[in-house]
Amino acid sequence: MSGLIINADDLGYSPAVNRAIADMFAAGLVTSASLLVNQPHSEAGAALARSLPGLSVGVHLNLSRGRPILPAAEAPSLVDEEGQFWESAIFLRRAVLGQVKWVEAAAELEAQVRWALDRGLHLDNLDSHVHFHSLPAARRITEKLATQFHVAAWRTPDVLSALTPIRVWTDVLAAPIKPRRSGHLAAPNYLLSMHQWGDRLFSDKRVARLLSQPGVVTELVVHPGYVDDDALPPGDQLQPLQRQVEVDLLTGVAFRYWLKQLGVQLVSFSDFRQLLGTV
Repeated sequence: MSGLIINADDLGYSPAVNRAIADMFAAGLVTSASLLVNQPHSEAGAALARSLPGLSVGVHLNLSRGRPILPAAEAPSLVDEEGQFWESAIFLRRAVLGQVKWVEAAAELEAQVRWALDRGLHLDNLDSHVHFHSLPAARRITEKLATQFHVAAWRTPDVLSALTPIRVWTDVLAAPIKPRRSGHLAAPNYLLSMHQWGDRLFSDKRVARLLSQPGVVTELVVHPGYVDDDALPPGDQLQPLQRQVEVDLLTGVAFRYWLKQLGVQLVSFSDFRQLLGTV
């Protein structure tokens, strides 16, 4: 049996995003969610997560959207002159150029995890906004946080395990990618993004063959939301209409047929390790 984690990113981003994630969970179409903790609607997102005991919850570690949890003066390399995180592209460029002080990032990310724990949430996994934990320094910080706070799993930081429609398929299919296991942390074998694939996902036979292999667990990242979202921060990389499109794809007949054809078991970060026999 293979497994599929359907993880909704951006819980706490806006009321419409929170509502869409709750609706997709109620419909049996989302099994896990990742909470942004530094947004105006993060408290509501945390409360929502507490009200849905079957929903697996992780922290969507964030260094490029909104303000830090720590005072800006304690993380000067992470923020602009207004105390806001640098926008994603600028943050990543600064990280590559060595302008990010990772000791500051470590303190901020620890504060984000503590914020979620202080709200009474049990954390099953860690991941990051714009997947910045694929950077070596951020990867080490994330691993350390998982150990410190007894988090068992994470979103695979290995970008090469991501199946995307623009990746070179010969690289992916020539040798099946091995599951990534780092210390005590568990990670799905493959990473898929509904935003990148769209409805092409449902017809790609190569993906279907990989995902239906016995013992394989895949994380499908989705970003649910509704088109009538006036609270979504301006400049977000996924606008309300794009988030609505993902809801429409998830609730459509093609998606349910795809799941049936794959024969996968829907799992969450809280229980997929049992499927793999790793605990």
